[in-house]
Amino acid sequence: MQYQKNPFTLSFGRKPAEYINRLGDTDRIISTFTLPPVTDQVYLLMGIRGSGKTVLMTDLTEKLGQLPDWLVIKISPIDDILEALQLDLQNSRLFNGQNYHVSASLNLPGANVKVDHSPQEVNRIDAIDKLLAAVDKQGMKVLVAIDEVTNTPQMQAFASAFQLFISNNRPIYFLATGLYDEIMSLQDERNLTFLYRAPKILLTPLNQQAIANSYREIFDISMEKSIRMAQLTKGYPFAFQTLGYVCWEKGNCDLGEEELADFDQLLADAAYSKMWSELSELDQRVLAAIAANEGGKVKEFREALDMNPNLFNQYRRRLKNQGLIDTKLYGTISFALPRFAEFVKFETF
Repeated sequence: MQYQKNPFTLSFGRKPAEYINRLGDTDRIISTFTLPPVTDQVYLLMGIRGSGKTVLMTDLTEKLGQLPDWLVIKISPIDDILEALQLDLQNSRLFNGQNYHVSASLNLPGANVKVDHSPQEVNRIDAIDKLLAAVDKQGMKVLVAIDEVTNTPQMQAFASAFQLFISNNRPIYFLATGLYDEIMSLQDERNLTFLYRAPKILLTPLNQQAIANSYREIFDISMEKSIRMAQLTKGYPFAFQTLGYVCWEKGNCDLGEEELADFDQLLADAAYSKMWSELSELDQRVLAAIAANEGGKVKEFREALDMNPNLFNQYRRRLKNQGLIDTKLYGTISFALPRFAEFVKFETF
């Protein structure tokens, strides 16, 4: 495809013009939600900032929203989620804007499920349950999509109520994105342990061959150059967008000092600085040791940090789950993000 303007974007949260599909993840989730028998009604998408969580969610909601028997409801995580869900259901095409009246009493078949809610929330849960029962009679399904969930009271209230709706066999599905630590924090809450069993997808790097093919087609460059560019991104989706953006704006893909400086600055400004600020001091010390000897042995890092194996393994496991480090090569540690070593060295100079 020939573009008239830069097809790459530095903005989070919107589907870019040049987008590499995660076909495996997309097909798995849609099949799970749409094909009988129903086994799971929740999917949690986890990943670091810039890993493509929101873009994947957008792709999924667009596909499901095109199906005639699905209603997609997107809710902000900072809203009163139960209130927003009730209003969106009442005002949806399923009820033609009618004033759908429900009684204020709680009389749910699944009321034996323990939930901690205020009286107002209990009435709202009852109202939503009745709405969902009416949705079921129409042969419809409801997808609730929440981007970047955090462990807040409103999110806890929704998750607790969602468990009740599921126990009543209501046709409601939940798709959420979030950082690894936030998802883990939420599922550790009392009475929300069902989230432990919920399917989770930790987003992996994009296929570098697909990245190379995209660059080669857009910039009309050699296979060798497109492969070098793809390798530079390490499959990090935001880096794929950022490097493409820089090349388009510069009018070349030479990857000289000037291009790499722009690449580094954009990664730092839009992603890496925020990630770094959210790390503990000891997390930063571990990353600094890795930056000084990227690809080194685990034993070398432990000795440099004067850490016992148990403590170091705890930090290694968390940094890996957060998407910052790569431990695929046995006994060694490197960074999962492109030019992150250079960023860490600058921050800790």
